Amino acid sequence: MLFSQLPEDVLYHILSYLDYKSLGRLSQVCKLINRFVDRDVVWRKIARDFLNTGISWNGTDIYPHIPLKERVKMAQNWYSGVYKRSIPLKWKIKLLPWLQLDGDILFLSQASSIGAYHLHQESRRFQRSPFEIYSGHKGDVCRFVPTVSHLISGGSSFVTGTACCENFSPLRIWDVERSACVCNLGSEFRRGAGVLDIVFESPFQLYTCGYDTFIRLWDLRLSPQKCMMKWEEPHDSTLYCIQTDGNHMIASGSSYYGVVRLWDKRQSECLQFFQLCSDPVSSPVYCLRFNSSHLYAALATALHSLDFRQNPTYIRWHPHSYTSDLSNQEKCLFF
Repeated sequence: MLFSQLPEDVLYHILSYLDYKSLGRLSQVCKLINRFVDRDVVWRKIARDFLNTGISWNGTDIYPHIPLKERVKMAQNWYSGVYKRSIPLKWKIKLLPWLQLDGDILFLSQASSIGAYHLHQESRRFQRSPFEIYSGHKGDVCRFVPTVSHLISGGSSFVTGTACCENFSPLRIWDVERSACVCNLGSEFRRGAGVLDIVFESPFQLYTCGYDTFIRLWDLRLSPQKCMMKWEEPHDSTLYCIQTDGNHMIASGSSYYGVVRLWDKRQSECLQFFQLCSDPVSSPVYCLRFNSSHLYAALATALHSLDFRQNPTYIRWHPHSYTSDLSNQEKCLFF
């Protein structure tokens, strides 16, 4: 019996022992094997161990319309810092913008209005002018959340972050039904170490960041006094925003020179960093959002885009080259 004639369940079992390099080489043997190896079920186990492949910690697939093999390719670029940078939008006045990414629509707040921009599915570029503008606010829009309706509701509890000007924890859990504070999170915050961003990854796990330069992971099922894990910004900079891929990756935005850092939760050190502006121009990364292929970062005067869908080429790569634009520098990825 030939390899291609084996029952599918036997083939799946054999392929489960192969790594991504071996699967990539096997797919080049013939068209029949290529069609079988390209199936998402073959790559699912491998994709769970990579960064930002769209497979969350509970097994949910966030991007089912993109083949997993393609996402594993892009995950290598995220890990290695291979990207192409562009600046889709600029504005003259310094602002505190905020971003939300909802499928193929990117929402961007600028002063008192929110613009909605279409993202093209293939190029992921969006039009220079928004197709919709939401205005009417008297002050600047600092935070917003898009929903499918006009009703924004919460569950039985929520978490607030304060400026920590007093000697108590800046994180508090509130019960909506009782309108009362349930408990405080953490006891190791220094005075003034306020919280600037909170991200829930599940109903019981959340990530926080702020002025004390730490990213912290909290589990509401455990003791509220100590966080489960924490990662420290190496240059002692305030962290304005964070986002996770729902599995292994965290992206954070720092207060100086538009620095975006990528973290692997399984490591204590920073994995990659991208400097989006340089001296003497310096701006915090006020907000960032990403999908499987792009990262968008909002600074004081511009919106930056990092495209990680680069094709691999066989050239020499230097360990510190990811601090600059890598549109022509890529690593060998064995696909």
